[in-house]
Amino acid sequence: MIPLSDPEKRVLMELQYNFPLSEKPFHDVAERLDLGVEKVLEMVKSLKEKGVLKRIGFYVNYKSYKQVAALVAFRADSVDELAADIVSAFTTTHSYIRNHPYYNLWVVVRDRDKDTLRSKIKTIAQKHGADYVILWSKRVYRLSVKYDLYRGVSRAGPFSKIVENPPTPQDLGLDINIVRSLRVLPIEARPYAKIAAKYGLSERTLVELAKKLLEEGVLGDPGAALDGHSIGFTYNAMVVMRPATSETSLCEWIVNNIPEATHVVLRDPWPPEKWSHNCYMMIHAVDESRLKPVYEKLDESPHVKDYLPIISLKDLLPGVIR
Repeated sequence: MIPLSDPEKRVLMELQYNFPLSEKPFHDVAERLDLGVEKVLEMVKSLKEKGVLKRIGFYVNYKSYKQVAALVAFRADSVDELAADIVSAFTTTHSYIRNHPYYNLWVVVRDRDKDTLRSKIKTIAQKHGADYVILWSKRVYRLSVKYDLYRGVSRAGPFSKIVENPPTPQDLGLDINIVRSLRVLPIEARPYAKIAAKYGLSERTLVELAKKLLEEGVLGDPGAALDGHSIGFTYNAMVVMRPATSETSLCEWIVNNIPEATHVVLRDPWPPEKWSHNCYMMIHAVDESRLKPVYEKLDESPHVKDYLPIISLKDLLPGVIR
């Protein structure tokens, strides 16, 4: 665990939750916190070198590339070899060993369409003699992985909503590489300057474009993305739920009542008989006790029939920039 000073916490909290959508975001943060911009930049660069900071930039909505995504749970004897084959076959954003009573390997993969993804999964599972269930992303209600450094538990940011059917960059008349370049911004006083110059734009035009892409849902969740494990957020709970009312009502209730949930996703299982807890959320904390208030809310909610926390035991893709 890498300890953080109070100034580092203040800067990281500001960069996570109040990232300025301006040409000089680091200047703005420095001004808000009454710190010199050079001090802020030095601090942020140091945190990046230490591995605390993964990136500063924007999440790119995979749906704007017209891809499909699924959470796939496997039951396998040789987890490492299976996981390696999954990474080779797919764009893989998450790969965890978890303590579910049956399924032990959990991966999130993307591909161009459902048939292709399903066919690849079947082939790989047969090779390893693994059982599996595919949990399609039916609707993503929230995606914002941010950490409250004072409370010791995750908390979604202000741009956590995911647009279901965003336009593609091409629909907006944009070079797709402009969108990709906004994913990771340079840690510089004017982080948009080089990107803007590359595409013949002014910094102001590029920032306004980023705002438009946020509104359209092509981009999301701006600001700092941290490596939670490096700063002590090692308790990673995937909470799966069955609705007492409707699946939609339950997922919407989670969004409105559980700010600690970094992901809220409605899943569509295949084969359907293998899974019934289709509303899903992720919470990250420094220890299990920080989740007690969340579980109490679930116990009292009229929308929750039952729920199961599934705890991550090992991250097989540590440090990956998502």
